[in-house]
Amino acid sequence: MAAKKKNFEESLRRLEEIVNIMENSDADLDSTVKLYKEGVDLSLFCADKLKAAEQEISVLRKKAEGVFEKQPFDVKEDI
Repeated sequence: MAAKKKNFEESLRRLEEIVNIMENSDADLDSTVKLYKEGVDLSLFCADKLKAAEQEISVLRKKAEGVFEKQPFDVKEDI
């Protein structure tokens, strides 16, 4: 499992490293399962961080001349 999840960037780098090891290694089953579990933990951690960041972002939309409205950021919406 991940020893210490310091931040999003470090967790993402470690996740990429795990993917690379699993794709290019002949590691034994126990090592592969351990890496897989760590990767799942890191993936969930990164997804939570992204969701939290998404919730903090607001978009100002122009309602009328000189009037703006603060709205939540919607990833699916084309701005």
